[in-house]
Amino acid sequence: MEANAPQFKLILGSSSTARKKILGDMGYEFTTMSADIDEKAIRKEKPEDLVMALAEAKAEAIIPRVSIGESEGDAGPTLLITCDQVYLISILLIIYG
Repeated sequence: MEANAPQFKLILGSSSTARKKILGDMGYEFTTMSADIDEKAIRKEKPEDLVMALAEAKAEAIIPRVSIGESEGDAGPTLLITCDQVYLISILLIIYG
């Protein structure tokens, strides 16, 4: 068994090709699921609060769709990874008059 082979089902809650590549390059086997949420409807004042809210909303949208097997006895551990990123651009404008 490979060192990076998880003892659980791994789901990447993202359609990002970059995130898929990162996990794949690390040697993990995983499936992907897209949350299909309206990210523009989620607003927060601080960027760090926004990314957490977006990641949580993605997880909440995906969790009901995760198959756990025929019965609870069949269910194995599952790890769902969701994330987001925000770019913050600061501009300093000095006007001389």
